[in-house]
Amino acid sequence: MLNNRFRIKRFQKNCRCVVVFLFVFFLLNGTALAAGKKSKETRSPRSSTDEVFTVDGFRSARFGMTEKEVMRAIYKDFRISKTKMERHIHPTEKTVNLGITIENILPGSGPAKVFYILGYKSRRLIQINIAWGKPVMPKPDASQVVNLANQLRDHFAGKRFQEKGRAVNAPLGQDAILVFRGQDAAGRTVLLLLINPKIEGQPENQNITLKLSYIQDPEKPDVFQIKDEEF
Repeated sequence: MLNNRFRIKRFQKNCRCVVVFLFVFFLLNGTALAAGKKSKETRSPRSSTDEVFTVDGFRSARFGMTEKEVMRAIYKDFRISKTKMERHIHPTEKTVNLGITIENILPGSGPAKVFYILGYKSRRLIQINIAWGKPVMPKPDASQVVNLANQLRDHFAGKRFQEKGRAVNAPLGQDAILVFRGQDAAGRTVLLLLINPKIEGQPENQNITLKLSYIQDPEKPDVFQIKDEEF
């Protein structure tokens, strides 16, 4: 669904629940990927703790929050005011998207775009997408993006998720890798994808993208859908 040459505006429009899983069908070029070179790395060490990891949002933003509550959470976490947030209604899925730019979510992680998505019917927070690399930066540092992917993979791999649906360093062909996927007991999902397409005439590793998504209900996203009886 996402074109490999997407720009920030287009990426913002496409940050939604359905896109997260369609991303899985992209392919990853192994030239810059340290995380997924070996098939034996498809499982990482698990934490010895019995505490069940809960996917309930990102930092102060929690699933189910209203738009005003999300804005307050953004200000609390990043000191970004309402006037500096990008807001739009998705043209087909009718969700509300709030977007911000952060220089370093983690030390040395580089700039990121964060999108908070509120459902079509509920108008409450249903998903958060965070993106690094292209198109946030015109010329991303591939090693920086891969290092961040490894950091985040190790962080999530040490948490206790359901065994069903869990994946670590799962190659998705030539240009993409599912760095991590995990679900909590309620089915809420963390998805980490690394995409590094080759584009003819462009240097290698200049289109690398890392996307982290927190999804409340991947099976039944709160987006506008045409009913069968309507057409």
